[in-house]
Amino acid sequence: MRIDELTAAADNLEKERFGSQCRRLMQEYQRQERRKEALRIFGGLFEQAAAQRKRAAWLGVSSLHTSVQTGKTEYLLAVYGEEFYLDPAPVGRYWTPSVFQECMEEDIRAVIKELRSRFPRIWQYEEAEIYRVCAEYYDAAFCRLCTDLADELSKTGAFFRMEKTEHFGIFFGKYQGEGEILWQITGK
Repeated sequence: MRIDELTAAADNLEKERFGSQCRRLMQEYQRQERRKEALRIFGGLFEQAAAQRKRAAWLGVSSLHTSVQTGKTEYLLAVYGEEFYLDPAPVGRYWTPSVFQECMEEDIRAVIKELRSRFPRIWQYEEAEIYRVCAEYYDAAFCRLCTDLADELSKTGAFFRMEKTEHFGIFFGKYQGEGEILWQITGK
């Protein structure tokens, strides 16, 4: 089927491109100003949870399906109680991490341009699928960034001020879908 061929070709092209973009992202997020920006975003979320007297069990970092539809690399950062996704009042905010959007847009433009030479008339739904393929690479990179930041986040004042359950953890995944635990503490 054409869509399968198209996504396989997009995956191969993104695999080739992503190595250099990944190095660029790593260099950017090793810079103090980028790390401080990330810590400020998460810290603001922790402060908001503390202000609302939220008893936090999980920090969820979720990629959003709407990113594919809007073309904006956006993640939901949310503090959940013990009810997890059933929490009636999670504390959350959206974040488009610096440089991720720029790198991904460059990749998508390059991948689509290359694919147009092989597949005439790429339809909008096919472009959305190409975006999804490329987004998976950036989700993995953002997941890695969150893992790298976990120790630093746990040492911030905002993290200490937020009330947490005994087994607080950070997970990354699709919004209300599959995910993986990146980091967990036992004890307050």
